[in-house]
Amino acid sequence: MTNFVFRPWGRPLWVCEKYGQANWTVLACLGTEKRSVVSASQLAHFATKVILVKVEDPRLGTPEFLDSQASAFGRNRDYYDREAPLAAHYESADLKASIDRIEDVCGSAAESGSVILDITSFPKRWFFPMLRLLVSDDRVQNLQVVYTRGTSHAKVLAESPETLRVLPTFATMDARDSHDVAFVGVGFHLHSMLTMFGNDRARAMHLLFPFPPGPPGIQRNWKFVQQVERVVQRDATLLDGADPINFLHLDSIDVSLAFDAMRMASNGGRKTSMMAPYGPKPFSVAMCLFAIAAERARLDDIPVYYSQPKKYAVDYTADAASRLGALDTWSYAIKRAGRFLYEM
Repeated sequence: MTNFVFRPWGRPLWVCEKYGQANWTVLACLGTEKRSVVSASQLAHFATKVILVKVEDPRLGTPEFLDSQASAFGRNRDYYDREAPLAAHYESADLKASIDRIEDVCGSAAESGSVILDITSFPKRWFFPMLRLLVSDDRVQNLQVVYTRGTSHAKVLAESPETLRVLPTFATMDARDSHDVAFVGVGFHLHSMLTMFGNDRARAMHLLFPFPPGPPGIQRNWKFVQQVERVVQRDATLLDGADPINFLHLDSIDVSLAFDAMRMASNGGRKTSMMAPYGPKPFSVAMCLFAIAAERARLDDIPVYYSQPKKYAVDYTADAASRLGALDTWSYAIKRAGRFLYEM
């Protein structure tokens, strides 16, 4: 039991109680989906400061789409201003903002020493480096990541994906193009993830499958899996001795479980690995933390590949989900009293 680490996660009120008294700054995204501000307005009850960042996509789409996007931003800002108990500091930035710009935003939040990073509507190109920056910032003694689930998803979640590339700050410094393990989150859309096999190779692939997914997600998850299987079966250039696809059936909201599953599958990070964070955002958080933990343990760097969409559906989700009469929001303790809780 000497290696046991208590990683509190659950409803925000319960997790905040485990920290005791803290001056929390909420760092959240002002998105086009309503759940972005429903989530932030509820977290404001625990905060002394709220920063809402409007991450603007490149101006792609018809005039009707752009008008709808602008209206959604305005409507959601009005909702927060009306419903939240604490006024927000508003920021605007481009989807493809520089790391310096992302660091500036994180620095403003870090001043309080205690940060709640609400990833509900942040794109992966933003929240992956944000989480790294906040973990490494010695001013941040307490850190939580929060995610609020949504109701029904749009049929087409995103369009115009970029070429597959590593997420900012998650590249590998060596020149290897073969890996022992590839971890892939099972989601709804592949985008260009499958081009990973054109450059990098893995001896084993582990698909992080959300279980139980529930309808209609289960049909879209299995379609994702079928597409991956077809490509793997056709790929005659896979490494010799490659294992078949393995499934890690994991609770879609349990970050700690997903982290430990990857740690076990990679022999404590000693097997080299690469990642593709599709699927539920809590899986992506676990992948991000795993890559950070490997670096902190001085293990081989873990490249994280993603094809960032340039355009998201305005109605990505219909609304914030509720469960047993309360907002379906989950909070994960990442740092407590200066201690990082996800070491390898």
